[in-house]
Amino acid sequence: MRRIILSTCLTAAALFPIAAAASYTVYLQEGRDNAVLRKHVTELLPKPAEGQAECRFVVLNDKPNNDEQAEAQADAMAAGVTHLPCLVLADAEGPFATLLLQGLKTQDIIKAEELAKSADRQEKTAEREFEARLYLLFAACSQRDPGAEQLEELVQESRQLLSDERCTRELQQLIGLRCLYPLLMKQYAIGHTGAHTPATEAKLLEAIAALETARDIDPNSKLGKRAHDERHRLRMARREARKYE
Repeated sequence: MRRIILSTCLTAAALFPIAAAASYTVYLQEGRDNAVLRKHVTELLPKPAEGQAECRFVVLNDKPNNDEQAEAQADAMAAGVTHLPCLVLADAEGPFATLLLQGLKTQDIIKAEELAKSADRQEKTAEREFEARLYLLFAACSQRDPGAEQLEELVQESRQLLSDERCTRELQQLIGLRCLYPLLMKQYAIGHTGAHTPATEAKLLEAIAALETARDIDPNSKLGKRAHDERHRLRMARREARKYE
């Protein structure tokens, strides 16, 4: 599972002197006429000939349909993007402020620079990165059938997110039921070539354990009841299969 790498794209020394150490990413929305915004921002920034980095524009898709688009969305989430179009300020430690482009003024940038010194910056960054990792996990699980190597990466990412202190009980049920259990079952299916082996049996039991754990977190919740129903379906399917063994 890809780790969140926060975008740092453009030195702003010539734009606002106080922001000399900052870099920027401009996030735009797909399907909008962004030409005017691109031109406006480009005119404000230092030219490449002056030894400065070019402006990086990222267009976000409303409904990402491939890994690249999903990763761009996750980067934006990790940077704190909630509305578009916007400008993300970052330094060597990553993003620390997100500003809407509409009506943006010099004093807004200057004021936002102070957020780089915020006492809770690391905590907020960790929370956003956790949410971005969740997004990528669910995107990867829903878009296509991964290969064996990616399956293992997704299984490990699921377990890491489940053990994160930010993972609520509801999220634990959701990850267990919608991600970890199906991923383990896919691993079981790949390894099952017509007959049970100790390895496939162990993988099936691992999947069942993940399902039961998700169920037992809160048996009375909607997700808990779905996990209960799935466990019953699986039990009946195994019972039926044994008739032909």
